[in-house]
Amino acid sequence: MALCAVFSSVTARSQSTYPGAKADSAFVDSLSRVFTNVEIESEFPGGARAWLQYLNEHLVYPKKAVRKRIEGTVLLQFIVDKDGNISDLSVLSGDPILAEAALKAMVDCPRWRPAIKNGRKVKSYKKQPIVFKLQAQ
Repeated sequence: MALCAVFSSVTARSQSTYPGAKADSAFVDSLSRVFTNVEIESEFPGGARAWLQYLNEHLVYPKKAVRKRIEGTVLLQFIVDKDGNISDLSVLSGDPILAEAALKAMVDCPRWRPAIKNGRKVKSYKKQPIVFKLQAQ
């Protein structure tokens, strides 16, 4: 069985971790906000090709999902901080069996390239779909 992983990103509007924070303060923006609307999105080091290679090496199609012929997309969300570290990893949608495998693959994930807003590295939300597809026999 083979796994097909697809790289794409999903963006939304800017969201503050402190709703009362002033939007015009560069200091507050850089320390307390987690952005989704940035000029340059966070990216896996090496880009889409390197991301697919990482998934091919670290993502394991669950045996139970293979037996049950379960396929589908798992949508992960996480924060990439200014140093490229991943935190707050969660599953937004997808089959629970596949979701567990997607989360496990992210455990040893290297640092990402952080997002850029107004010429500065910023903390940002990232939504990352991971597609599980069995090869036809």
